[in-house]
Amino acid sequence: MNTISVVISGLLLGSLSGLLYAAPKDFGDGLVNHHSARLLSNAQHQHDHWSGVGRIRNENQTLCTASLLDTRSAEGISGPAYVLTSTHCLHRLNGAVQRDLPIKGSISFNYFDDTLETIKTFPLKTLKWGSSQGVDLAIIELQASLVDLIKAGITPLKLASQVPATGDDILALAAPEWDTLHLSACSQQVSQELVEQPFVWRVTMKNQCKNIGLGGFGGPLLDRATNTLFGVLSTSTAGQPEERKCQRDAPCEIQNGMPLWHPDTNYGSPVTFLNTCFVDGMLKADDEHCELYPTTSITFRNPEPIQQYFLKKTGSRQQNIVPRWNLAFTVNTPFYRYKTTRRAIDCENPASYSAPISAADAFVKDPIGPQTGMHMLCIVGVSSADQRTTHGMMRNALTLAVELAEPGPARTPNLTISLDKQGSAAYTVIWNLAPPFMSRYTYKYGPAATTDCLRPVDYHNIPEPVPAEDDDIIDLFYAPNDASDGSQEKYAQLINAWSTPYKICTYAFDQADQPSTLRVDLLKPR
Repeated sequence: MNTISVVISGLLLGSLSGLLYAAPKDFGDGLVNHHSARLLSNAQHQHDHWSGVGRIRNENQTLCTASLLDTRSAEGISGPAYVLTSTHCLHRLNGAVQRDLPIKGSISFNYFDDTLETIKTFPLKTLKWGSSQGVDLAIIELQASLVDLIKAGITPLKLASQVPATGDDILALAAPEWDTLHLSACSQQVSQELVEQPFVWRVTMKNQCKNIGLGGFGGPLLDRATNTLFGVLSTSTAGQPEERKCQRDAPCEIQNGMPLWHPDTNYGSPVTFLNTCFVDGMLKADDEHCELYPTTSITFRNPEPIQQYFLKKTGSRQQNIVPRWNLAFTVNTPFYRYKTTRRAIDCENPASYSAPISAADAFVKDPIGPQTGMHMLCIVGVSSADQRTTHGMMRNALTLAVELAEPGPARTPNLTISLDKQGSAAYTVIWNLAPPFMSRYTYKYGPAATTDCLRPVDYHNIPEPVPAEDDDIIDLFYAPNDASDGSQEKYAQLINAWSTPYKICTYAFDQADQPSTLRVDLLKPR
């Protein structure tokens, strides 16, 4: 072989080697993991591949992020347009699996900072499936077809074949409240079972992507190398104190029955199992194709499960008061089965469930404990006394969680104090209750110079005590008010600080009647 041939062969081999070992595409455009989120633009069509991620609004004007799915078959057969988002973001209904319900609202695509004049908005049509039971996911059909959206320049996202391995690079897209799409980069992590009362999610994943918050939930989690969709953002601990762990907007992981807290951590639900749910562009509503089905809806008399402390009777015997589930509910099937466990994932195992029970006057009164930590109640609906369990049925089991804990100091009192905007010297003071951690308050107020917070006299109760109906049983389900979103109960008072500073003294008490540290607030005169 002459010298020229050797050189040419070497060049060819080098070129072939470069093709074989070319670096994978970086859809993160060089964004460093765990750095602040980047505001996205698309005036030059540089991010057209994310034009199918947008802002979704329901009729209550709740703001979430959602993604258009590429459900076309290998042969190119297409059907309705479906978007994925978080049910938990759209509403806080627990227990009901929603299916084929009309839904009002819209989704806006091409939702970038520099394309506001060319945002493309489409109406919603049907909530095909939505649940927070074990998975936090909503599948919504649009009035337009997928072909119509593609013709309008909207690019759908393909589902990933599998969830990335721990440590793999991922991307998160989110549209914060009153803002447009942002891109975050981080690495994939596995997580334990997750509790954010009243929700329990059995199969989750987590990451530390930055700047994920309200408005961004429901946004897609993407494989950085392939831009395929493997998960949906559900919730985050960002901005929350550890003392609120396991409560609303402050999720905790459960390991060996005990709650764990991870600050500044986002959690999501995997969606790769949906690959089998779409056939020729259509969502197949049967257990043969899709693990989403069948569905069971459970409605509670008092829908707020809360943490329960061990309490002692005041009598000389000092016996433990027995905590029980005391759960009355209705179910959309003639029968139900239930069991208790320490691990939420066990709810998907048909072993140890009760025999079918008539759903008339459904009630579970089993004792809980006595071990400290999380305890789970699993419920599934069945259509007959001899119905066999299926994988889809168990995937949709409802899990409820209650934590038994030793009494400890109550949390710091939570007050909201605002000055009248009309120029008067009146302050509105609100004491925010959050059972079981702040079940009641005692307070007093007066001129700062003469009010001694350390003197136990002259304190008032919030709320006024109500005699217990049964000293032996503690009801573990509590509805603080009629708000469907589980908002906290509040007590307000108007205090006038005219010519002298006023002092407010407050103690919080938890469900075990343990006092907090003293909180003192000073109201300055106008």
